[in-house]
Amino acid sequence: MPERVFELLNELSATPGPVGREEMVQDYVREHLKKYCEEIRTDKIGNIVAAIEGTSNHYALVAHADEVGFFISNIDDSGFLQAKWSTQGYMPDLRLLPGQWVLLMTDDGLIPGCFCVKTAHIAGAKGKNTLPKWEDVFIDIGVESSAEVEEIGIHIGTPVIYAAPVERVGKHLMGKSFDDRVGLAEMIVLAERLSMTPKEQRPTVTFVSTVMEEIGAKGASAVARDLDVDGVIILEIGLADDYPGTHGEASVGLGKGPVIVIKDNQIVYSHKLNKKIIAIAEDRKIAFQRAVYHNYATDGFPIASQGQLVAVVGVPCRYSHSSFESIDPIDVQNVIELVYHFLISEANEEV
Repeated sequence: MPERVFELLNELSATPGPVGREEMVQDYVREHLKKYCEEIRTDKIGNIVAAIEGTSNHYALVAHADEVGFFISNIDDSGFLQAKWSTQGYMPDLRLLPGQWVLLMTDDGLIPGCFCVKTAHIAGAKGKNTLPKWEDVFIDIGVESSAEVEEIGIHIGTPVIYAAPVERVGKHLMGKSFDDRVGLAEMIVLAERLSMTPKEQRPTVTFVSTVMEEIGAKGASAVARDLDVDGVIILEIGLADDYPGTHGEASVGLGKGPVIVIKDNQIVYSHKLNKKIIAIAEDRKIAFQRAVYHNYATDGFPIASQGQLVAVVGVPCRYSHSSFESIDPIDVQNVIELVYHFLISEANEEV
């Protein structure tokens, strides 16, 4: 991975952007895309839509700005907090929460805290061998009363995100919100690269950074109504299951290339578009993986529901929706190479 991509991903991961509060991430994306795009706008819901003009063929790249997290749902008299998850559907994995450092996003800044449970000395032999229930997990921010909580600007509905840096761990990167900040980093690099490609050698490309993907692709639904292109590529993570305790549910591994998603639990992606992308991968000798997922969804469904051809090109990612998501930089670079050369190949092709 070039240092440029690592720098983008590091900065994007560190920028708070919980569901419905993506403004700081979108500001970052806008500042970068406006260097390369002839037009850029932010719609009412908060999506960023930018474009680079090329030939009459027209493609869209889509990635989402929001990250998984929580909202404060209760403040007790002693100043301890409880939270509800910000995603649609199932609650987060309770095994991951105790001991996790978090940041609470107030209007005046970020407040540190930690997810806590009763530990062994208090829980006893029986308690320490029992998975806690959701109501047993709380956030400690080091205050002594609900009044102190209010004074520092924390209220019911205050967003909570994981606090974790991006670390180089061996050959891999680990950190929070790679879902989907890695897609945004790829988008920015692709915009830069396309801007340096002669106009007649590139298609027209629309870049879309969406909001509220994690709660049912609400931003994508708003964009989809006005999107009319020859194809849409969703830049996402792909779920990897190449570590202990998994059993080949998807057979996706780190370092084995971009993930072409065939189906998830909402949609079967465009076979026509996938075939074209795969042909480029084979021609350029870029390793890739196919995947069929069950517990997975993207911005693709609402866009395809408006009649657009949609494909997903994902970066294999272990431990999704955690503070220690893990990716291989080689896969990120190969996604960029694959998508760039696909777009260039489509500049003057009949679609």
